[in-house]
Amino acid sequence: MCGKAVNNKKTKRRISNDMNHSDIQSISIQTQAEVGKAPSLKHRFLEAVVNGELGSRENSGIIVTLKAFKHYFNDIKTDYVNSFLPAATIETGQRTITQTKFLYRVKKGVYLVHADVLLEFVAARGRDEQGDDSD
Repeated sequence: MCGKAVNNKKTKRRISNDMNHSDIQSISIQTQAEVGKAPSLKHRFLEAVVNGELGSRENSGIIVTLKAFKHYFNDIKTDYVNSFLPAATIETGQRTITQTKFLYRVKKGVYLVHADVLLEFVAARGRDEQGDDSD
Protein backbone atom coordinates (compact mmCIF):
# COMPACT_ATOMS: atom_id res chain seq x y z
CA MET A 1 0.00 0.00 0.00
CA CYS A 2 2.89 2.31 0.58
CA GLY A 3 3.78 2.13 -3.11
CA LYS A 4 0.36 3.43 -4.08
CA ALA A 5 0.64 6.37 -1.70
CA VAL A 6 4.03 7.30 -3.12
CA ASN A 7 2.75 6.94 -6.68
CA ASN A 8 -0.25 9.15 -5.88
CA LYS A 9 2.06 11.83 -4.50
CA LYS A 10 4.24 11.67 -7.61
CA THR A 11 1.17 11.91 -9.82
CA LYS A 12 -0.10 14.92 -7.87
CA ARG A 13 3.25 16.69 -8.28
CA ARG A 14 3.40 15.88 -11.97
CA ILE A 15 -0.10 17.15 -12.77
CA SER A 16 -0.11 20.07 -10.33
CA ASN A 17 1.66 22.29 -12.85
CA ASP A 18 -1.31 22.02 -15.23
CA MET A 19 -4.25 21.86 -12.80
CA ASN A 20 -5.57 23.86 -9.90
CA HIS A 21 -5.91 22.48 -6.36
CA SER A 22 -9.61 21.57 -6.63
CA ASP A 23 -8.96 19.51 -9.79
CA ILE A 24 -6.22 17.58 -8.02
CA GLN A 25 -8.39 17.08 -4.93
CA SER A 26 -11.27 15.67 -7.02
CA ILE A 27 -8.89 13.23 -8.72
CA SER A 28 -7.64 12.09 -5.30
CA ILE A 29 -11.18 11.53 -4.05
CA GLN A 30 -12.09 9.62 -7.22
CA THR A 31 -8.98 7.42 -6.93
CA GLN A 32 -9.76 6.65 -3.28
CA ALA A 33 -13.35 5.77 -4.19
CA GLU A 34 -12.20 3.42 -6.94
CA VAL A 35 -9.77 1.70 -4.56
CA GLY A 36 -12.58 1.35 -1.99
CA LYS A 37 -14.75 -0.47 -4.52
CA ALA A 38 -12.17 -3.18 -5.23
CA PRO A 39 -12.80 -6.24 -3.06
CA SER A 40 -10.03 -7.17 -0.66
CA LEU A 41 -8.05 -10.34 -1.19
CA LYS A 42 -9.74 -11.79 1.89
CA HIS A 43 -13.15 -11.11 0.33
CA ARG A 44 -12.06 -12.58 -3.02
CA PHE A 45 -10.61 -15.61 -1.22
CA LEU A 46 -13.73 -16.29 0.83
CA GLU A 47 -15.95 -15.76 -2.22
CA ALA A 48 -13.93 -18.35 -4.16
CA VAL A 49 -14.07 -20.83 -1.27
CA VAL A 50 -17.82 -20.38 -0.71
CA ASN A 51 -18.51 -20.73 -4.45
CA GLY A 52 -16.46 -23.95 -4.59
CA GLU A 53 -13.89 -22.45 -6.96
CA LEU A 54 -11.02 -22.82 -4.50
CA GLY A 55 -10.31 -25.48 -1.91
CA SER A 56 -11.54 -29.00 -1.41
CA ARG A 57 -14.04 -30.32 1.09
CA GLU A 58 -12.56 -32.76 3.58
CA ASN A 59 -13.99 -34.32 6.74
CA SER A 60 -12.45 -31.53 8.80
CA GLY A 61 -13.70 -28.71 6.54
CA ILE A 62 -12.41 -26.85 3.51
CA ILE A 63 -8.72 -27.30 2.77
CA VAL A 64 -6.80 -24.81 0.62
CA THR A 65 -3.25 -25.37 -0.55
CA LEU A 66 -0.81 -22.55 -1.15
CA LYS A 67 -0.20 -23.94 -4.65
CA ALA A 68 -3.91 -23.82 -5.54
CA PHE A 69 -4.21 -20.36 -3.96
CA LYS A 70 -1.32 -19.00 -6.03
CA HIS A 71 -2.77 -20.56 -9.19
CA TYR A 72 -6.24 -19.13 -8.54
CA PHE A 73 -4.90 -15.66 -7.75
CA ASN A 74 -2.34 -15.56 -10.55
CA ASP A 75 -3.40 -11.97 -11.29
CA ILE A 76 -1.53 -10.85 -8.16
CA LYS A 77 2.03 -10.20 -9.23
CA THR A 78 3.44 -9.18 -5.85
CA ASP A 79 4.83 -11.41 -3.11
CA TYR A 80 1.60 -10.79 -1.16
CA VAL A 81 0.19 -13.92 -2.80
CA ASN A 82 2.86 -15.95 -0.98
CA SER A 83 2.29 -14.36 2.42
CA PHE A 84 -1.52 -14.07 2.55
CA LEU A 85 -2.31 -17.58 3.83
CA PRO A 86 0.53 -17.72 6.39
CA ALA A 87 -0.44 -14.25 7.65
CA ALA A 88 -4.07 -15.34 8.10
CA THR A 89 -3.13 -18.36 10.21
CA ILE A 90 -4.54 -18.57 13.72
CA GLU A 91 -1.81 -18.89 16.33
CA THR A 92 -1.23 -22.29 17.92
CA GLY A 93 -3.57 -22.90 20.85
CA GLN A 94 -6.21 -20.43 19.65
CA ARG A 95 -9.64 -21.54 18.41
CA THR A 96 -11.47 -18.34 17.55
CA ILE A 97 -11.19 -16.23 14.43
CA THR A 98 -10.35 -12.55 14.22
CA GLN A 99 -10.64 -10.10 11.36
CA THR A 100 -7.21 -11.12 10.08
CA LYS A 101 -6.76 -14.64 11.47
CA PHE A 102 -9.16 -17.25 10.08
CA LEU A 103 -7.13 -20.26 8.88
CA TYR A 104 -5.47 -23.21 10.58
CA ARG A 105 -2.17 -24.47 9.24
CA VAL A 106 -2.50 -28.22 8.72
CA LYS A 107 1.02 -28.68 7.38
CA LYS A 108 3.43 -26.75 5.21
CA GLY A 109 1.45 -25.18 2.36
CA VAL A 110 -1.91 -26.65 3.49
CA TYR A 111 -4.55 -24.62 5.35
CA LEU A 112 -7.97 -25.34 6.85
CA VAL A 113 -10.53 -22.54 6.57
CA HIS A 114 -12.23 -21.90 9.91
CA ALA A 115 -15.95 -22.71 9.56
CA ASP A 116 -17.01 -19.58 11.46
CA VAL A 117 -15.42 -17.23 8.92
CA LEU A 118 -17.39 -18.94 6.17
CA LEU A 119 -20.63 -18.64 8.14
CA GLU A 120 -19.97 -14.94 8.82
CA PHE A 121 -19.09 -14.31 5.18
CA VAL A 122 -22.24 -16.01 3.85
CA ALA A 123 -24.40 -14.14 6.38
CA ALA A 124 -22.81 -10.80 5.45
CA ARG A 125 -23.20 -11.54 1.75
CA GLY A 126 -26.88 -12.31 2.33
CA ARG A 127 -27.35 -9.01 4.16
CA ASP A 128 -25.58 -7.13 1.34
CA GLU A 129 -27.77 -8.77 -1.30
CA GLN A 130 -30.93 -7.94 0.65
CA GLY A 131 -29.74 -4.35 1.00
CA ASP A 132 -29.14 -4.10 -2.76
CA ASP A 133 -32.70 -5.29 -3.53
CA SER A 134 -34.29 -2.61 -1.38
CA ASP A 135 -32.72 0.30 -3.32
